[in-house]
Amino acid sequence: MGKGDAVVVGGGLAGTLAAGALLGHVDTVTLVERDRYPDRPAFRKGVPQGRHLHVFLSGGRRALETLFPGLNGELEAAGAHRLEAPRDVITKGGNGWQRRFHEGRHATTSCTRALFDATVRARVLAEAEGSGTRVEVLQGTEATGLLGDADRVTGVRVRARDAGRAERELPADLVVDASGRGSRAPKWLAELGAPAPREEVVDAGIGYCTQMFRPVEPLDMAMVVQPRPDLPRGAAWSPVEGGNWLLTLGGVRGQHPPTESSEVPGFVKSLGEPALYEHLLTCEPVSPPYGFRDTSNRRRHYHAPGGVPEGFLAVSDAACTFNPIYGQGMAVAALSGLALRGCLAEGGLRPGFAAAAQRAVARASDTAWLTAVGADRPYATDGDTTPPGAAERLRSWYFGRLAARAAIDRVVGAAFRDVTYLAAGPSRLMSPSVALRTVLLPRARGLADPPLRVES
Repeated sequence: MGKGDAVVVGGGLAGTLAAGALLGHVDTVTLVERDRYPDRPAFRKGVPQGRHLHVFLSGGRRALETLFPGLNGELEAAGAHRLEAPRDVITKGGNGWQRRFHEGRHATTSCTRALFDATVRARVLAEAEGSGTRVEVLQGTEATGLLGDADRVTGVRVRARDAGRAERELPADLVVDASGRGSRAPKWLAELGAPAPREEVVDAGIGYCTQMFRPVEPLDMAMVVQPRPDLPRGAAWSPVEGGNWLLTLGGVRGQHPPTESSEVPGFVKSLGEPALYEHLLTCEPVSPPYGFRDTSNRRRHYHAPGGVPEGFLAVSDAACTFNPIYGQGMAVAALSGLALRGCLAEGGLRPGFAAAAQRAVARASDTAWLTAVGADRPYATDGDTTPPGAAERLRSWYFGRLAARAAIDRVVGAAFRDVTYLAAGPSRLMSPSVALRTVLLPRARGLADPPLRVES
C-alpha cells in the first residue's frame, strides 16, 4: 500500500521546506510554483519582499539543522554571515542601547533572500534523491482551485501560465498551501462549502524600504534602531554576501521612509544616531531603494476545531503572517517544516492528520505572533485591526517592562532573546527569576550611546 501523494502550492521557502519535510513520508510531492526559478541566486517577482533585509533567527537555524544537517554551514560557505546576539548585533530600543557582550546562546544568519532560497532549494532537491519520494516541480504554473468537498480536499486544479493552456487536475491525498500572504485558500474552501477561517489582523501601518550598499571599511557589527512612540522610525544595517550590506528603513503611517536614493541619508540622519549616519556617507550605493507596504500581522485560525477539511494544510504566511520588519517569517517556515515532519513521523497521512498537523503548525507560529503583535499594537489604530482583550493588554504592559530591563540585565536579556529569537516559548518570560526582576526592579534605562566595543 502506498504512502499517498502530496501537492504543495507555492515553491518559495515555505513550500520548499514543506516539500522537504514530506520526503520519505509520501510517494510523490508535486511543487506548484507560479514563477520560473533563476539559474543562480537572483531576486524574482514571486518573492515581493525578496530585495529586503532577511535574517534567520536562531530558533529557525536550529529547526533547519534538524531537518537538513549541515545546511547552515552550506549557507555560510555560500557567503551568508553568522551573527551572534548581542555581540555582533547592537540594538537601540525605546529606552536606549542594549549592552554588547558575548553570550553564546543565539546566532542569526544574514544574507540576501535570493541566496537563502537557492541554497535551501538545492539541498531539498538533492535530498529527494534516494528518499523514496518522487518530487516534480511545476514551474510557471498557478493553482486555480481545490478539488473535493467540505469534508475532504482531494487535489488541486492548476494551469500553466503560458497563454492558452487549459486547466488540469492534480489528485492528492494532502494539499499544502504555502502560497504566502496572497493565499486564495479561504475563497477556494468556501467554494467547496467549507467555512472560511476566522481572521485576526493587527496592522501598524508600517512601511519600509531597503537599499544595498558597499562599505569602504565595514563595521564589525550589525545595527538595529527600533521605532518608538516619540519617533516612529527605525533602521537595520546588516552584512550580506559579496561584501555588500543592506540598509532597511521603516516608519509608521505618515513616517514612511523614502524610495528616492537622494532622500535616504536624510531619513537616517533624522534617527539621531550619528554613528550610523556618518558611516553610511562613506558607503557606495549598489542599488536603488525598494519600498514595501504590506506589513500587517494576519492570522487565519485554521487550527480551530473544524477549521480545515481532511487533506488540507496551510503553513507559514498562508496561515499566519507577521510584519516582515521583525525578520520572523523564514524561521517560522523552518519551524513549521519541522512540526510537519514530526506529525508525519507519528503515522503518515492517517485519518485526522490534517487537523493535528494544522495545530502543530499553529504552535510553531505562536511565539512569533505574540511578539510581533505586542510590538505593533501601540501603532495599530485603523478600523481593520482586531481590538485587544484584557489578557493582551496585561501582556503588553509586562512585555514593555521586560524589554526595557532586557537592555541591561543579563538574566532578563537572556530570556528575552530566547523568546524573540524563537528558541523558546513565551512561558520562558514568566520564570520566577525573570518575572521578579521585571516587576520589582525599577524600569530600566539602556545605554545612551551605541556600544561600539564588546564588553570584556
